[in-house]
Amino acid sequence: MRDLPYPFAMASRAVAGFLPSIHGFHFANSWPSAPAFWIGRGYLRLGIGDASKGFCGGMSQAVRDRFEQGEAPPPDHVSPAPGSPLFDEIARRQVDSFDRWVVVPFRFLWMALQPAADRSGATASRVWPAIRAEIDAGHLAMVGLVRSAGRDPLRNELGHQVVAYRYDETNALVRIGIYDPNHPDDDSVELVMARGADGSLALSQSTGEPLVGLLDLPYVPPR
Repeated sequence: MRDLPYPFAMASRAVAGFLPSIHGFHFANSWPSAPAFWIGRGYLRLGIGDASKGFCGGMSQAVRDRFEQGEAPPPDHVSPAPGSPLFDEIARRQVDSFDRWVVVPFRFLWMALQPAADRSGATASRVWPAIRAEIDAGHLAMVGLVRSAGRDPLRNELGHQVVAYRYDETNALVRIGIYDPNHPDDDSVELVMARGADGSLALSQSTGEPLVGLLDLPYVPPR
């Protein structure tokens, strides 16, 4: 792998007051097999989408919504039932997290298709500075986790969305604290970027899931 173009710095920052165990949803990103949306009325209703595939993007967007509005998450430790107001809110925010339906899925696919060296170079030189700048500005950062390389954009393991709220950066290591909808109430979950002596970049998540690249994703204010 070629040397990475971006040298890490020496800094630590955090979004003041945010902790996943306090401001994240207390239930996991686990949903029944049910339509995410319904269109039509009465007997002419049509279900769209499959909630069981997860709402990580919707949960991430909704967590930032509530934090910026000074609103605590609901106390529930079980995901809301299909058709409930909170379910519908998170489902809507899931669509928002895709950025006009296709932009974010395309970015996940494009990153997954890149050679390993290009993914590492983009993560270190472009994506990480954008995430860091968002945290430095006092905002929660929306982050995409590219789980695997490949050509199939519909694989569940291709990507995941989380919220970054703190980081510690040294010359050879970056540790990014995240709210991960798959790991509720856990303040210890981190993404790790480690630079090798040869300039290569190793990516990992403290919870053990695979990680081959990062994306800086947009926060879409609720409508």
